[in-house]
Amino acid sequence: MDAPYDGQLPHGLDSVSRRRQMNVLGISCYYHDSAAALVDESTIRFAIQEERLSRRKHDARFPSLAIGRALESARIRVSDLDAIVFYEDPQQKLHRLWDQVLDGWPDSRRLFFEDIPYFYRYKFPIDEQLRKHLGYHGKVEFCDHHRSHAASAFFTSPFERAVVVTIDGVGEYDTAAIHLGEGNRLRKVRWIRFPHSLGLFYSVFTDYLGFEVNEGEYKVMGLAPYGKPLHRDKILGPVIQLVDDGAFTLNTEFFQFYGKERHYSDKLVKHLGIPPRTAGALMLQDHMDLAASVQSVLETALVGMVAPLLSEFDTQNFCFAGGVALNCTANAEIIRRLGIRSHIHPAAGDAGGALGAALQAVARKNEGAASKRFALSAYLGMNYPEAVAKATFTINKIPFAKSENVAFKIAQLLADGKVVAIVNGRDEWGPRALGARSILADPRAAAMKDHVNAKIKFREEFRPFAPVVKREYFGEYFETLGMSETPFMLYTHKANRPDDIAAVVHVDGTSRVQTVAREQNEYLYDILDEFHKITGVPVLLNTSFNLRGEPIVSSPADALRTFESSGIDCLAIGDLVVQKKTPTDDTAAVAPSELSAKC
Repeated sequence: MDAPYDGQLPHGLDSVSRRRQMNVLGISCYYHDSAAALVDESTIRFAIQEERLSRRKHDARFPSLAIGRALESARIRVSDLDAIVFYEDPQQKLHRLWDQVLDGWPDSRRLFFEDIPYFYRYKFPIDEQLRKHLGYHGKVEFCDHHRSHAASAFFTSPFERAVVVTIDGVGEYDTAAIHLGEGNRLRKVRWIRFPHSLGLFYSVFTDYLGFEVNEGEYKVMGLAPYGKPLHRDKILGPVIQLVDDGAFTLNTEFFQFYGKERHYSDKLVKHLGIPPRTAGALMLQDHMDLAASVQSVLETALVGMVAPLLSEFDTQNFCFAGGVALNCTANAEIIRRLGIRSHIHPAAGDAGGALGAALQAVARKNEGAASKRFALSAYLGMNYPEAVAKATFTINKIPFAKSENVAFKIAQLLADGKVVAIVNGRDEWGPRALGARSILADPRAAAMKDHVNAKIKFREEFRPFAPVVKREYFGEYFETLGMSETPFMLYTHKANRPDDIAAVVHVDGTSRVQTVAREQNEYLYDILDEFHKITGVPVLLNTSFNLRGEPIVSSPADALRTFESSGIDCLAIGDLVVQKKTPTDDTAAVAPSELSAKC
C-alpha cells in the first residue's frame, strides 16, 4: 500500500527543476469524496479523488495520497505551496451542527454523541491535520462550501458574466446558493438554508427506494423512465412547496434528518401509501412511478429556480455545480425548456469543491486584474508510464502484446462483439468515465447492454449505458440541445437513430452523451474512427472501468485486477494488449515476446 506523501521530492528532482510561481492546493475531505487539486496562476495542474488511489469507494479520509501525487506531478515540495485552501468553513459548519442538536433534541442525540465528536476530532482542526499529515506550516485558508462549488463552475466556464447556481444536500448552512459571476469575482445574491434542501429531498427518496444515499441517486434517475409521475401531486405541494421567485421549502413533518437508519418519517410512508423498498428487494411498479414523480418534481423546481434568475440578471449564461448538478436528465430539461447557454462542472460534487476552493483563492488575488479563466480538461489525474504496465503484466505472468495499430485492433475486437477495457493517459476528473479508464463495447445490439450489466458490471438490469460519439457526428445521432459538443457526459439527449445504437439508448429514448474530438483524446477518437470504418457507426458504448461497488481504476495493477475479476474480453493499456482465451481457444499460453507479432 502506498504510504502518505512525506513532503519530499521524488529521487532525482532538485530545486533546479522547480519554477517559483504561485501554487495553491485545494482539498476536500471528512464527509465524502475526498480530493486534492493543484493550480497555479493560469493552469489546473492536477486533480484527483482520493478513492482512485486508496481503492476505497467515496473515501472521505484526509487525501494524503491525492496530495502526494499532486505535489509529485508538479515537482514541488509542500513548502513550495503559497496556500492550502479547505473547501468549507469548519467553524460555520460546527455552528449549524450545534443548532441542529438544540433544535432537534432529544431526536438529535446521535448527532450529539457521534457526529459532533467526529467533527471536533477531524474537520474542525483542519490546520492541525495538515501539520500532522504533511508537515505543512504555511498559510491555510477556508472557502465557503457553496462558493467552492460556484468557483469550480464559473472560473472554468467560457463566460465573463453568468448566473451560478449551486445545489446539494447542505454545506455550512446553505443547501442552495446563487452567485453572480463577473470577471474574477463571485457575488452571492441568494441562498436557501437547511433543512430546506433539494439535495436532501432527492436523497431521502433515494433511501426510500432502497438505494444508498450519496451513491444511488443516479439509480433513481435511471429508474425514473420506467415509471410515470403518477405520485407527483402527492409530492409537489404536500412534501415540497415551490415559490414563484424560485425558492422552495420542505414540509419537515415528512423528514427526520437526525435518524441514522433513515431520513423519512412514518408520516411520509402513510402519505404516499407505497411501502419503502429495502436494498435488493423486488422493484414494484409503484417504486418506478415514485422515482418518475420525484425526478419530475426536481426538474420543475430547478427550472422554476433558474428562469427568474436569468431574467433578473439579464443573462442567458448559466453555470451549475453541487451534487444535484450530476442529474443529467434534469440538466437537459433546464436547457430544453429555457434555451440557455450552460457550463456544468464535471466533478460537481464535493470532490469538485477542492478545485473550486483553489480557483477561488487565485481569483481573489486577481480580483482587480484582467478576467482569467482556467481551461478545464477531462483528464487531470495520474498518468502511468508504459514501463509500469509492462512490469505489472510481467510480474503477474500475464502474456501481452505491443500492437502497432492498437486503435484498429480494439475496433476489430469490438466489431466482433468483444468487450474491451482501456487505460490511457491521465485519470478522468469527476465520476464519469470519459475514455481514459473506460470499458467499451459495440452499441448496435440491445443485447450488449444486458451482457455488460450482467457479466461485466454485475449491476441492476435497469441501468443504462452511455454512448461516446465522434464530435462531428453528434447532431446526426443525437439531439444537441444547441451545443456543438458535450465532452463531460452531463446531459441526456434524445437519440435520433435509436435502432442503430440500441445498447446505449434508454427506455425513454435518451442517451447520456459524450462527444470526443481527436484533439481532446486522440486514443479514444482513433478507436471510434476505426470502428466507424468497419461498421459504419461512429458511436461506442462507454462505461466506467470498475466493478460494482468499486472506484474507477487508476493504475495498471487496478486495471489488471478488475479485468481478471470480470467478463471483459480484452485489456488495452496504451499500446499493450492482453486478451483472454476463449473456451474454444486451446492454444498454449505464450510469453510476451512471442505474442508481439500476433497483435
